[in-house]
Amino acid sequence: MSEELEVAGRNGSRELPALLKQSLATRLRDEILQGKIAPGQKIIEGRWARHFGVAQLSIREALNILATEGFVTKKHGRSARVLNLTETDIIHIYQVRGALEGLAARMIAERKLPLQDIESAMSAIQDAVASNDPLRVVDSVQRFHLCILEKPGNPLLLQNGKRLIVPLFAFTRMRVQAKNLDASPWVPEVSNHQRILDALRMGDPHLAEQTVVHITSRFLNAALAVWAH
Repeated sequence: MSEELEVAGRNGSRELPALLKQSLATRLRDEILQGKIAPGQKIIEGRWARHFGVAQLSIREALNILATEGFVTKKHGRSARVLNLTETDIIHIYQVRGALEGLAARMIAERKLPLQDIESAMSAIQDAVASNDPLRVVDSVQRFHLCILEKPGNPLLLQNGKRLIVPLFAFTRMRVQAKNLDASPWVPEVSNHQRILDALRMGDPHLAEQTVVHITSRFLNAALAVWAH
């Protein structure tokens, strides 16, 4: 880590350079994904500042990025912790996800909104599964579902959906790495995502909503069987 970047982060506008923050966030994310910092474990800012040879403020800014990405949780006045979801947490998330994404799907079908971005996300899922890249699969699946939530243009729907989806998929990435999974468990999910897209194309609001709710329950069962534990 260059001394110039660190000094720049401590002086002037007090805003840390984006390069420094992103670099530290990447390094901490790698530590989490490799299991060197376990789910639920505290991330002590001073300890990691000494480890990387940077200011504690730099670590704090990097942790803010990881909190936005869902990899850590932060409460005021307390150390950040690596995200840890119990089986009950995962079940509850999928239940509410089904309701929110079902609502979004109904609104998309009612208004006959264009589907190019969702179709593009579908293609990305297919490509990632075909290339046997599980982390790319997780990222592309997340994008597919965020596209559905974004499409109606309802900020409350998107905001509440992201609060569930972003941490869930961050935790999925951790479990994929920890269990050394390949992309094979997601092969059946390609057709399930295609069913959602097909229902949106049909333009029947009730069918679109019910399809998403039903398929989300399948996603939950797959998560519990493959990576949740």
